Amino acid sequence: MEGMARQKIPGGKLLTVKITYSSKIDSIQLLGDFFLYPESSLQLIESALVGMESSSTMEELSSKVAQVVAKNEIEMIGITPDSIAQTILMAVKR
Repeated sequence: MEGMARQKIPGGKLLTVKITYSSKIDSIQLLGDFFLYPESSLQLIESALVGMESSSTMEELSSKVAQVVAKNEIEMIGITPDSIAQTILMAVKR
């Protein structure tokens, strides 16, 4: 299945999630007018989310993103791990 969700993060930027999934996340794209430093870190976050259960909770998804951010010293401007998780849940049709 495929899903897409878009939201304006309060006090932040626009975030769009495009996702292909079955019982697990098969592919995911994070798009929008947010900033990540280093810029190459977007791929690290997307890769970490691939393979997670599509039924994951907001806490599980947010925790995964937060782990990648901390491990790779990624600076997020305009989005947060929670906002990414929330938008993923909006994109996954339950």
